[in-house]
Amino acid sequence: MSGRISRRDFLHGTAGAVATRYIVPATIPGVLIQIAAADAQSPMRIVEPPSGVSAPRDFADIESRVYLSIEKQARNLLTKVHPWDADPSLKLMTDSKSDEHWIRPNAGTVCGLAFLYRFGSYDASVVGVSKDQLLRETLLPMLRYLTAIHVTGAQKAGDGKQWGDQWQSAHWAHMLARGAWWIWDSLPGDFQEGVRKLVAHEADRIAGMDPPHQLVNDTKAEENAWNSQILSMAVVLIPEHSRRAVWEAAFQRWALSSFLRPADEHSSAIVDGRPVSEQFTGANIYDDFTLENHGRIHPDYMGTFILSMGCALDYVMSARKAPQAATYNCAGIYENLKWFSLPSGGLVYPNGQDWELLRDPEWIYAHSLMACHAGDPDAWSLLRQSLATQDRMQARSPSGTVYLDEEYFFPSTLSDQIYYNVMAWLAVRYHGPIVDKPAPKTGVLRLDGGKLILNRTASAIHAFSWGAQVMAQFVPLRLDRITSPHARSGVGHVRLAGSNAELPVRIHNVRVASGAGRFEATLELDHGDGKVRAFLNFRSGSDGSWRIRERLVALGDIVTEEIATGLVGVLNNPHWVYETGKRRIAFRKEDRVVKSGAGTELTAEAKKASIDDVVQFHAKKPLRLLYRGAKKAERARFTDELYLNYIGGKRTWKAGEEISTYEAVVRCPVQRNAR
Repeated sequence: MSGRISRRDFLHGTAGAVATRYIVPATIPGVLIQIAAADAQSPMRIVEPPSGVSAPRDFADIESRVYLSIEKQARNLLTKVHPWDADPSLKLMTDSKSDEHWIRPNAGTVCGLAFLYRFGSYDASVVGVSKDQLLRETLLPMLRYLTAIHVTGAQKAGDGKQWGDQWQSAHWAHMLARGAWWIWDSLPGDFQEGVRKLVAHEADRIAGMDPPHQLVNDTKAEENAWNSQILSMAVVLIPEHSRRAVWEAAFQRWALSSFLRPADEHSSAIVDGRPVSEQFTGANIYDDFTLENHGRIHPDYMGTFILSMGCALDYVMSARKAPQAATYNCAGIYENLKWFSLPSGGLVYPNGQDWELLRDPEWIYAHSLMACHAGDPDAWSLLRQSLATQDRMQARSPSGTVYLDEEYFFPSTLSDQIYYNVMAWLAVRYHGPIVDKPAPKTGVLRLDGGKLILNRTASAIHAFSWGAQVMAQFVPLRLDRITSPHARSGVGHVRLAGSNAELPVRIHNVRVASGAGRFEATLELDHGDGKVRAFLNFRSGSDGSWRIRERLVALGDIVTEEIATGLVGVLNNPHWVYETGKRRIAFRKEDRVVKSGAGTELTAEAKKASIDDVVQFHAKKPLRLLYRGAKKAERARFTDELYLNYIGGKRTWKAGEEISTYEAVVRCPVQRNAR
């Protein structure tokens, strides 16, 4: 497949059309907006991408691979589309219900299929149907279904309700709207009117609200960013609407609000003609560009800047200049994510990961935006890594899916993936100058707002967090990351006799010191109130070594059933592209192969241990080791558990008694070509 496409293919449905343009003042000072002069009911025309803009040597290859992946994903999604039992002329890919898990997958799929109908060198042999079939037999019936059961439509979903006016419905509506924009000239007139009503309704709802804000536990960054999108699409689809100026101003306000920091309350930086301080609505991210969601510093939600920043593509594709608000603070957030990056395209999760872990391809869009529209010199290289993993994942199944069933649990995973691949392709196609001069991150990154610290060594990333989650972990810099971000990493648990519950942990005090290529964390941590105190020390060395030292003391007279500390989560997935479905565990000189999902348990007292000869543990005194294999997947991954200090069975301890002490050093050999 050719990486470049012809003007005729690219402008499918509008080839040969010549639009007369006129310029009107924007509602945002300093920004001029160009509108296609067409009838009052027409959306803005899509222009050709720029030509002659500098790009890396492998630009055409990357563009072509993303497009081919979209085609394969479409083939898989088309197998899930079926007639609606209430009206067989309409179609959907889920059960007929009105909430997120039943609307969002349909909207994302519609957008992905609409993209293929409009853009690129469509290959019917890959997708499985002709373009005409795609439109008549799938796209139009699905679009009609979604508009019919919206609150502006005349029908109800199978649960007796309509969708719209919901927490996330503006997000679903914008995907539908974007897909409709791309194939507008192929939509019947009555359907065009239905889409306009739906989009205007959702846009008016958001425009009439004030953007919320929250720093601790549950940021509003993602919600504000996704709400901004419908405002952008309303302007694109209905540029002559009487409320256009309201929508434009609201888009700028919602986009800017998404990733404001506390420091922005007093910032004199000029954004869209006004100081940020005058536009401040409340902070959603910390001053160090981290944010909290789901009760943790969460890199996945840091990546949601793609939602508002992605609207810049609407402006580029319609020959307009995007508001600066769409990209405000995105570079700082992305800089953190680069420090978290792994060779496979995935991330380190310093506070654990409650979503799917094997989501390396989901970062393709973020890297595309930052490489092609922000000039980030590292982003194109990171895009290569994520795309390489997506290619390998997709090659596993003839269906065209990226994720196997066992690797996800969120219902919109597959539709989101095609949607964000589509947006990545457009970001690449409409690119600005691309600078491909990566400078791998090494050394220490300390983020006191998020209360975490990282050290990127030649062989591994060491991480310690002391805020929303208390964790200490090391992650080898390899395609097979080996270790899992278990929420109790480095800490483990204590369980009292007669209870199946692990005692909650709470930091008593902590001190974190850092220097060139190293850091050290010393803390006192309580397992339960007045039960057990852990004196912990984690040291990350510039030579790549990771030292763990722990002393446990009983705070009161207690009886324990299980003491399992010094936890290392070990990934052991059956089909992941960089794993083999088994781990080789060596305690002393004895090797055992632990198969994925077998639930194998191994115990030993030993000074040495290793995982696949890669992660190597050394101690001066014997460690009381337990390797506990997972029996089933949790959160779409198999995580075995290795404890460096295990005391099982009922044991009685007196107040002030030392329970245990251990010290271990972890090393990983350097893997060539790993970042």
